[in-house]
Amino acid sequence: MSRALPIAAAVAVLSHPSFALACSSCMDPREGNRTLLSVTVFLSLLPLALMGGIGGWLYRRHLAVERALLAASPPAPSTER
Repeated sequence: MSRALPIAAAVAVLSHPSFALACSSCMDPREGNRTLLSVTVFLSLLPLALMGGIGGWLYRRHLAVERALLAASPPAPSTER
């Protein structure tokens, strides 16, 4: 109980709306919206890059399994006499 009170007080103070304002670099009038725009572009492209990376990995894994199956299969019987 003695540790719960300071933690609850810290959560109450830090959850005040004034602490949720944007960072100074996002709203710096000298920088314009460049910082905000670059973060927005980064966060928009990140999921696409992750999906592309996972898709590429799955494709390479599929090719490796196919090669392993072809290498392990017995040779086809010859039809020549």
